[in-house]
Amino acid sequence: MTILNINSFRNKLVYLSILLLFGSCYSVRLVSTNGAPMPDQNDRDDWYRDKKVIVLDTVIKANIAIDKITIPVKRLGCESGKLFSVEYKDTFGGNLLYLFTFGNKRKLKIKYVCMKPEN
Repeated sequence: MTILNINSFRNKLVYLSILLLFGSCYSVRLVSTNGAPMPDQNDRDDWYRDKKVIVLDTVIKANIAIDKITIPVKRLGCESGKLFSVEYKDTFGGNLLYLFTFGNKRKLKIKYVCMKPEN
């Protein structure tokens, strides 16, 4: 192989790696159209501004024998028990953990906002 072919191969490998890194990080947000979010004073400039956000960053056990996974809503942070929005984030590191443990562990990052209690 000539030097030109090696550089071309290296460039293609770098582009493919960047494409995989960007393509493997995504988030999905489900938002209720009824009700109002629980207010909170925070200094955020993103979608969660003036909303009380609860973050769960955990690793769960997931394999073929486990049919369903239930994650309880913390009662201390969510007085109404109702959810206004839920965001699930999948990252490259979470996918690597899932891959290297052969599907036995999955890293989850979930953000949720509770609904304001009705008076």
